[in-house]
Amino acid sequence: MSRWNFPLSLLCVITFMNLMSVNLNAQNKPSARDLQVVKFTSGTSALRIPFELSNNLIIVPVRVNGSRTLHFIFDTGASISVLDPGTARSMRLRESGKLKLDATGGSVQSGTIKELSLAISGVEVRHQTVATVPLDSMSPLFGFKIDGIIGYHFIKNFVVEIDYKNSLLNLYEPTTYNYSGTGDLVPITLVEGTPLVRGKLMLANREPIEGQFEVDTGGDGMLGLNTPFVKTHKLLESLPNQMQSKLGGAGGTSAAIKARVSGIQVGNVTVRDPLVVFAQGTEGSEGSTEYDGELGGAFFKQAKLIIDYSRSRIILEAYDSSPRVEDLSGLEIFAEGPRFTTFVVNGVTPNTPASAAGLKEEDVIVGVDGRAASTMTLSQLRKMFMETGKQFRLRVRRGKRTISLEIQL
Repeated sequence: MSRWNFPLSLLCVITFMNLMSVNLNAQNKPSARDLQVVKFTSGTSALRIPFELSNNLIIVPVRVNGSRTLHFIFDTGASISVLDPGTARSMRLRESGKLKLDATGGSVQSGTIKELSLAISGVEVRHQTVATVPLDSMSPLFGFKIDGIIGYHFIKNFVVEIDYKNSLLNLYEPTTYNYSGTGDLVPITLVEGTPLVRGKLMLANREPIEGQFEVDTGGDGMLGLNTPFVKTHKLLESLPNQMQSKLGGAGGTSAAIKARVSGIQVGNVTVRDPLVVFAQGTEGSEGSTEYDGELGGAFFKQAKLIIDYSRSRIILEAYDSSPRVEDLSGLEIFAEGPRFTTFVVNGVTPNTPASAAGLKEEDVIVGVDGRAASTMTLSQLRKMFMETGKQFRLRVRRGKRTISLEIQL
């Protein structure tokens, strides 16, 4: 579904999408025509494709019709690939046709562009149809421009190995792929190009609750639960320390609640004490009863993930040690400006080091330990706030004043 669970402020409204309602005759296995449009540079695989893991999302270098390298999100939750209209215009590509997309907060209209070539290092897929949805409002979340999203009609042509630990992607021809590892083979169901897997939600003093969750590499969180599932199982009645939040999307905004649960389990991968988002809205994707929620990148990066649509399965190879690296500050930071070097606090979670330090929404971080923030990337800044026990001296611009604060992680 590609839903980033950040509280929204006036500074930035992020566009989120769920393309489940788009039905372009998705099939479990590549057709003969699909196989003909896939062209590997060598053999039947494209190996060791580097990607950037940003906010738990996979950013891959993609070329469209032989263009310069563009930034695309690799998103199993998108049933069609997406191209930003501005990027399309810069390439003189014209829209033809319309789609109605089910999104967080409601539905939106999109144009389409047909007969495109999408290429990742070592492989090209031709005759692709993409939706055109504005993505510029996503860029502050990453600190660089997002040009598009790789979705189902590209992904279905391959067996995909995602090595989160080493930030590498492997793409294989399905008919020649043989798995010989020791990972856990977990069945999936494909619904209009969206993979669904059975998983368990564990709560204190309750039996585990099973649900059908979207395999969503385009979601940054651990697990987001849809409103009908939350209400049916009365999940919020037994959860302490709840935090109010919002889900923002192309269809608008809706209320949500964040809280920690005892655990999440899919196959042999279990994450203890994760932060889960409980949707409250009834419009758009969060009100869906077709599935119960979305498992995002924060969950799947605990293992090497193998996606095999041709055999209706995913394979999870749990890492021997995969510490949950996450933000420890309580800050939500976006990068603004033409070069994404203005770091704005978009949210401060209560009862966290950030709130204790006195940071506020709309503060601009201009320095860290004597170093100008403008010399850093957003990724570098976020990684600093993942270091347990660290203390940082921040220079912060608040309105017309510049103040100094200390934050202890």
